[in-house]
Amino acid sequence: MDYPICAKNPLLKQLHHRDIDEQAARLSGYDQSYQQISKGSFVGTFSSCELDAELGLYFEATNQVLYQVGTVPDKFYAVGLLMDTGKPLIFNCESLPRGGAFILPPRSVMDGTSSPNMKICIVHVSGDLLRQAFQHQYHEYRPFRPEYIPYKLVTNAQDTQPLHSLLEDFLNGAAQGQLSLESANQLAAFKNILIETIGALFVAKRGHGRIRIRNKHHRLFHDALDIIEDNLCEELTVGKLCKELLVSRRNLEYIFNENIETSPARYIRVLRLNNIRREILSTEAGTLGDIAAKWGIWHLGRFARDYYQLFGELPSATRGSVDRR
Repeated sequence: MDYPICAKNPLLKQLHHRDIDEQAARLSGYDQSYQQISKGSFVGTFSSCELDAELGLYFEATNQVLYQVGTVPDKFYAVGLLMDTGKPLIFNCESLPRGGAFILPPRSVMDGTSSPNMKICIVHVSGDLLRQAFQHQYHEYRPFRPEYIPYKLVTNAQDTQPLHSLLEDFLNGAAQGQLSLESANQLAAFKNILIETIGALFVAKRGHGRIRIRNKHHRLFHDALDIIEDNLCEELTVGKLCKELLVSRRNLEYIFNENIETSPARYIRVLRLNNIRREILSTEAGTLGDIAAKWGIWHLGRFARDYYQLFGELPSATRGSVDRR
């Protein structure tokens, strides 16, 4: 299938971030939220290339463990490829290894924990564009409907290698100034091969199509997150959380380690620290002690220590960066 030649030439734009919320917002339309879990200063890059209104490439690299949640926009598919990682990504309660790929249909939830030194690409593609391509290439996808593939996970690197190679060539060519999409014909050719390569993932036999989204442990984990979010400013203990969920402490510890690789007690404290940092960055009102107390933290010495360990700077340094704006 040949796509219409477009007069507008796409550009690869790269931005560097030291704030997780700024990084999360770059994937426009996905309503992403990040919580930093591992210790140290956050450094991330986000590179984007809008090929046209129906097709975009987004490359993200992060250096910390992040708990991430997002939702695929209506009428679009998200095709993700884990290009590099320190260890497998926990994605919708499944393990996604280096070279693994996922296909998410419109309105699907992306939920998982990244690893340090993660590098991932999201291909944002409209259902209409896929439908046009598949009607020409794949008989089994006529008519193409979102319910045909509610979810697909491809874990065999052999199946994802063509897409991996194409995306690496795109990135390296752009970085070295060897990529030229200034010609409308070159742009149309690249879009053709990209959609064909994505199509091969849809029909890959290895991997699985209906993963166990929201199994019992995953549902309980999200119930716990909802309770934590609703009571974060109040006195909240793991014991109270277990009582509310009617689950033993041992089981709750296991569920948190399975889904986010940290304990519920540490996640509560990390979430509070993330929210304190957001408030410090967003307002000049209130003392640091007042802000910490609002989020249920009363020991200021321990607060400063924990804040420094998580973010690599003291709360006063974060406040200072706001004052210098």
